[in-house]
Amino acid sequence: MHFSRTQLIFVLILFIGISNHVLIMPHLLTAGKRDAWVSVLFAYAILLLWGFILYLIMKKNQQRLCLYDWITTRAGVLVSRVVIAILVIYVFLISAISFYDLIQSVNIYFLPHTPTFVVMLPFLLICIWSAYSGLKSIVYVSTILLPIVWVLGIFVATFTFNEKDYSYLFPVLIEGYQPVVKGAIIVLGGSADFLVLLLLQHHVKKSFTFFNLFIMITILAGLILGPTTGSLASFGPAVSSDMRFPAFEQWRLITLGNYISHVDFLAVFQLLSGELIRVSLGLYLLADMVKCHTTPSKKKKMYMVTSILFALLTFLPLSDMWVQTLIGRYFYPAAFISAVIISLALLIICYLPMKKGTRSL
Repeated sequence: MHFSRTQLIFVLILFIGISNHVLIMPHLLTAGKRDAWVSVLFAYAILLLWGFILYLIMKKNQQRLCLYDWITTRAGVLVSRVVIAILVIYVFLISAISFYDLIQSVNIYFLPHTPTFVVMLPFLLICIWSAYSGLKSIVYVSTILLPIVWVLGIFVATFTFNEKDYSYLFPVLIEGYQPVVKGAIIVLGGSADFLVLLLLQHHVKKSFTFFNLFIMITILAGLILGPTTGSLASFGPAVSSDMRFPAFEQWRLITLGNYISHVDFLAVFQLLSGELIRVSLGLYLLADMVKCHTTPSKKKKMYMVTSILFALLTFLPLSDMWVQTLIGRYFYPAAFISAVIISLALLIICYLPMKKGTRSL
């Protein structure tokens, strides 16, 4: 089934936006501190260049083949399997990290005395059902959830404005360029999710234009810049860099009149909406990449194995601080380097001639 570009953009904004808005925030503020917002602007310029590279790659796939078949037609089965294997590992890791982060946030802020499986199991079952129902269900749910999530984002930005002091954003570069570079690497590593565009291209009616990518990159950069500047202006660079969920903490500043406060439960809706799409689409893509979607029994086994691994991750006696250090220090830089290598490799591949006997794929 094919979808419009707008529909898939809705999916991608939720899929990547939850990472930009929540997951990378503590790592970005720790690395960039006061200059974290400058890191976002620096990374934005690089993302536009990267977006143009992705556009060139997608433009060469006029037949809109799935990525595996497209690489096979130009570089052979071996290269295709290597690239897909890397992407399978990447999609699994970002889905697992997102799922772990959701369970941690719920346990820390809302249900600290509730057993983990009570929180984990219902959400995981919903994600499995959504993925098994196909991309159609993920797309339609995204078109309903994204406008509500967007309105809530405007709500929190508006009602916390009086609590912010934007002088905390200046002066910049007082510690040199290192914090800016470190923060930009975090942003770029988190934005490696843009590779998902290539995995969804064969589901779109018309190929993405560079203008589509420009708009999407700009929106997603704004989803990083907004909470980054908001956290710095609300709490200052020292406090915000020590927060586990800085975007969520801004909800606790909201008061409506003299009698209404604690509206931070609305942040849970935002969090669950983004995580639902991120984990569901991650499960779907894992099955789609390894061709399990062609056989219902294989697809069920794929979802079952992946879901069990996600569930086990939440039960492991891991220190949350250790996990976050591992993600910020190693995962995001590795994701950035891997995304650059894959993008350049695909750019080279897209200019290779098609192999004989593959034009009919």
